[in-house]
Amino acid sequence: MTATTVKRLAADILNVGVNRIRIKQDEYARAMEALTREDVRGLIDDGAVYSIRYVGPRSKPPRKHKGPGKRRGKKFSRKGEKEGWMERIRAQRKYLTELIKSEEVPAEYKRKVYLKIKGGSFRGKKALLTYLKENKMYDETKPVREVSKKEEKKAAPKPSPKKEETMEKKPLDESKKAAPKKK
Repeated sequence: MTATTVKRLAADILNVGVNRIRIKQDEYARAMEALTREDVRGLIDDGAVYSIRYVGPRSKPPRKHKGPGKRRGKKFSRKGEKEGWMERIRAQRKYLTELIKSEEVPAEYKRKVYLKIKGGSFRGKKALLTYLKENKMYDETKPVREVSKKEEKKAAPKPSPKKEETMEKKPLDESKKAAPKKK
C-alpha cells in the first residue's frame, strides 16, 4: 500500500483530515506493508501512524466597525451629551481626590475646586491641572507617586561580578611605582 492510501485510511479511522496524519520515519517500511484497514488500525494502536492535534486559524480580535463611513446621525446621537458630561466630571473628581490624597493639593482648596468642576469650568483633567498651577494651589515639590519596591529593583542596575573585581584596587608592584613615565 502507498503512503497516501495508508494516510487516507488512517484519516477515515481517526475521523480527521488527511493532512493531520503522520507516519513515523522508523515505522515507514512497516506502514507500506499494510494491506487492509485492520493492518492500518494495528499501526495506529502501535503508534506508528498518528494524527497531530488541530491548531486552527490564528485568532484575531474582532474589528469594531466604527469608522466615519459607518457613523449615522449627529454628534450626540451615538453617545449622549449627558454620558460624556458624566465621564468628564467623574474623571476630574477622581483626579482631584488623588491629588489631595498625595498632598499635591492642600485639602482646604478641595471645596472651591470641586464646585468649579461641578460648574463645568474645566474641559478635562489637563485644564484642571493648569488652573491649579496658575492659582498656586498645586505643590510640585511633592512626588507624584512613591516607587514600589518591585519597581525599585527593576530600575536599579544589577552589579556584575566582573565589574566588582575591576573596581577593587589592586596593589601596585614596587617596580611600577619607582619607574617614572618616559615622554
